[in-house]
Amino acid sequence: MVQPGVVNEIAEKPELLYVSPVIPALTGNGLAMRAGMVLEALSGLYRVSLLVVPLYLTIGEKIDGRFRDLCERVTIIPRDDDVQRQVTEAARAFQEHAFHTIHAFRLVTLPFVRAYFDRGFDSAAGRARLHLDLDDIESKTHRRIASLHESAGNVAEAELEKARARSSLLLETAAFRILHRIYVCSEADKDELLERSKAEVQVLKNAVRLPANAGPRSLQAGEVFRLLFVGTLDYYPNQDALHYFCSQILPILRERAGHPFRVAVIGANPPESLRRLTSKEVGIVGTVRDVQRWYEQCHAVIVPIRAGGGSRIKILEAFSYQRPVVTTSVGIEGIEAESNRHALIEDTAEGFAAACIRLMSDPECAKRLVENSTELVTRSYTSEALRKQIAALG
Repeated sequence: MVQPGVVNEIAEKPELLYVSPVIPALTGNGLAMRAGMVLEALSGLYRVSLLVVPLYLTIGEKIDGRFRDLCERVTIIPRDDDVQRQVTEAARAFQEHAFHTIHAFRLVTLPFVRAYFDRGFDSAAGRARLHLDLDDIESKTHRRIASLHESAGNVAEAELEKARARSSLLLETAAFRILHRIYVCSEADKDELLERSKAEVQVLKNAVRLPANAGPRSLQAGEVFRLLFVGTLDYYPNQDALHYFCSQILPILRERAGHPFRVAVIGANPPESLRRLTSKEVGIVGTVRDVQRWYEQCHAVIVPIRAGGGSRIKILEAFSYQRPVVTTSVGIEGIEAESNRHALIEDTAEGFAAACIRLMSDPECAKRLVENSTELVTRSYTSEALRKQIAALG
């Protein structure tokens, strides 16, 4: 019972349909983390119904109880090779409800929201407001991946990525005509889309939860220096990053490090081509349920990415665990970090290896990076910061 003078906030919240291609999570896969953090923030302003159409493989197949508590209703559409059947099932999921706002996460979910968009409501247009979280401008990302394949001599794969880029561009162009709002991860992506769409474009930064009891780890005398790579391992840019590291950076480290080191690689779905990279220094661990202990055990995180889109939520996660990061310009895209202040940013094999060696031999450098990156992530990339962004946008 609502006490006199107390606003019934639940009753006043408008209804929102959140459509995700992954099970939302607060850790693990980057896409799942984006979905989870944004859903959590939106629940402060809306009564959320969650519709999951599992189009991407992730570790989790069950929704965390926290998200069930945050949502009014939850439906997961079964995996099915027949997409039209999934579209039909999605349309039936909440057919008794009309939503004020539909929040679609990624382009691939748009076919699954059409029925709700048509029967929804809006005070001016008679339809629901349609928001798209375009955390990754997919046409651009596919072009970049195509270039990676071309550089590696993978002709067929390059042509496939070019075709995907063209398809994504067509989907983006069509979507931009009906959207009310587009969310992106960075100001650079916002500037690009403002030239292509008449929809409202807003930056919604990636965010992470600050782990309890996180703290820096210094290298002890006689201790092996431990580097960590985290990423979904069936994603080609991550595969390329590891092949690049092992073929061009690792030989330099072996020759010049002057200190014992090991590299742990964790992430879902490692193909056999990555498992063959296992060596004395490199261990391909694969899927893990809990990344925390791996961050706690490592001294630094490496992100030798040469293509991709959006922003690397795993870098923010490394910052949150207070671990220094060595990355590339592409790896740090979308994050307001400066080279030599928040992370060591190097785009050549020589430079990347030198940065890793610097962290092994210069504890003051590692300490400075950790202090600055911790301040950055705490100020701009937490769940609280994300909630404030969404609340300000309304």
